[in-house]
Amino acid sequence: MSNIVYGGLDVHKDTIEVCLIDRSTGEIVSEQLPNDRTRLERAVRRWSKLGELHLCYEASGCGFVIKRWLDNVGVHCEVIAPSLVPRAPGDRVKTDKRDARKLATFYAGGLLQPVRVPDQEEEGVRALVRLHDELTRDATRAKNRALKYLATLGYYYRDGKNWTKKHRAWLKALELTPVQDLILRTHIEELDNLVGQLEGVDRKIEEVAHTECYWGKVQRLMSLKGVGLYSAMVLLTEIGDARRFPDAPHLMGYFGLVPREDSSGDSRRTGRITKAGSSRARWVLTEAAWNQMSKPGNCDRLRKHWQGQPAEVVAIGKKAEKRLHDKFWKVALRKDRKTAATAVAREMTGFIWALLTLEVA
Repeated sequence: MSNIVYGGLDVHKDTIEVCLIDRSTGEIVSEQLPNDRTRLERAVRRWSKLGELHLCYEASGCGFVIKRWLDNVGVHCEVIAPSLVPRAPGDRVKTDKRDARKLATFYAGGLLQPVRVPDQEEEGVRALVRLHDELTRDATRAKNRALKYLATLGYYYRDGKNWTKKHRAWLKALELTPVQDLILRTHIEELDNLVGQLEGVDRKIEEVAHTECYWGKVQRLMSLKGVGLYSAMVLLTEIGDARRFPDAPHLMGYFGLVPREDSSGDSRRTGRITKAGSSRARWVLTEAAWNQMSKPGNCDRLRKHWQGQPAEVVAIGKKAEKRLHDKFWKVALRKDRKTAATAVAREMTGFIWALLTLEVA
């Protein structure tokens, strides 16, 4: 059996700081490389003379490119969850070299938690769905910029909701100077451009959702009240393969919907939810949770949708509708509605796990 050499890579835009640890001899090799595929592959061939390489680096804006480069040359590499890397409170010195050595040391000791790496197609779909969220936020900012500029001029629309046809007509009728009109028109053109892009992204998401890879799972998730096509795609792209979670509580923790805990001895204290993991999925679940306020059985969309679903899926959907409604008002009457929505989002995650791992005959 060949000797295993553990390595930590501290990856940046222009450089990769490397630390290799040979556990059998205690030898430590440190090196800095340009962030370049050819140079990295050349270095890997040189390092392979020390033994079998097991490399890792933290998940970051560099994505999974480095891992795919290393996979192509047959080198074992894992991407590490940065939020779960052990950190000493008294360690106040941070350099690239020290970071690479920490990663190598912890990786050799089995103290790091790798993240799931999607394939390139799955990663592309996830980026597409996330683009919808980004464009929506940009459009909201464009709206706010236009309205805030009008507020500085003393113009307020009070005859209904903003950005309706009536509101747009009111904007055109405003008496503005040429400079003021240019500023407002620029904000509105930016908004219209973003809305057009968002409509194109929505059409593409719907097209992808209807593919064989996603449509069956999308249909299952839409069997829950408050979950539409876009919400289902957010959940699917953020979860990946639901079977990698052994049970529902693990998925709840992955979404950051479980309470924090600080216990010692006979003392046990729990706090607010951890908010770890995907904020997008957590937002979608919380929005869906607010739909559970209404009584079960009054959703026409859900009744029509259930008609084309397997009996096992419908049974889970009906159970979820009643249980989540009861849960919402039980918590809301004891605490408040915001807390109830969070509790229901956590409970709904359990039904999502059940739907995605259900084996239908």
